[in-house]
Amino acid sequence: MVLIRHIKHFLILIRWFHALLGLLPFIALFLVIQHQSADANLPNLSVSEFVILCLGVELLMITGFILNDIVDRRIDQINKPNKHIVGRVISIKNAWLLFVFFTITLLILSVYVSTTYFPEWAIISPIIYLASIAYDLYLKRSPMFGNIAMAFITAGIPLVITLYAQYNIQELNSERLYVLIATYTLLPFMIIIPRELSLDISDMEGDLKDGCNTLPILIGEKKSKQVVQLLLTITLMTSILVMTLFPYMIYALLPLDMIILIYMIKLRNTKQRKDYIKLGRFLWIGMIMALILTTIVCF
Repeated sequence: MVLIRHIKHFLILIRWFHALLGLLPFIALFLVIQHQSADANLPNLSVSEFVILCLGVELLMITGFILNDIVDRRIDQINKPNKHIVGRVISIKNAWLLFVFFTITLLILSVYVSTTYFPEWAIISPIIYLASIAYDLYLKRSPMFGNIAMAFITAGIPLVITLYAQYNIQELNSERLYVLIATYTLLPFMIIIPRELSLDISDMEGDLKDGCNTLPILIGEKKSKQVVQLLLTITLMTSILVMTLFPYMIYALLPLDMIILIYMIKLRNTKQRKDYIKLGRFLWIGMIMALILTTIVCF
């Protein structure tokens, strides 16, 4: 039982669900490109190389998650006193040891990937790693910069596969493949910023006591909600433009647009932290559904 409890706490620390969820667009793009390449008699992408690359992406996310929990331990003690991990069920020392272990593992794997089959990884990996550290240590405590940085990091994950499979993508030269890649990149970017900002509203108490300068602390809850509404309105307008240019995308984006409208209505009366979290999950599910539907309608 003790071992099971330790494993459970470890999985919570590395946010296993979010780590796997972040790989979905990455894996989906690989499968689509692989399938299309086979139909076009192009060289198949290496599955073993891709699996190792997936591991590298996972390690980048895991190191960021662990460092985030270490840095935010005082905030989490206030915002979620019975659910925070570092300092409650996993010691700060052990959390740092895990961070160092995964960082070293990432370094070794990155050297292998960069020198054997994907040299661009030597640039991509350090950029994402350093951006994640900058987010955890500095940017997330500032107004909006942290939200934008998180969106850039998340949206950049699918672009890795476009570099890895650039020859096949160029040879396929498929409009629907380009639309799929753009959706996998832009949609998370446009959803994550308002979602993270709404979570900043729910975390105002802990952030304020820890000296953070997030946008809700600077302009207040009401105006921050208005900013979230504005950002989501821009997302809706972009969605309408995309559906106009590519009519087949209506089946993928219209359900998300309905979810966004419901989210915007419910956000007005949301006050409790747990309700912000539930509402954020609702928006997150909508985004995932839209990405899945985009994959279906594009191919």
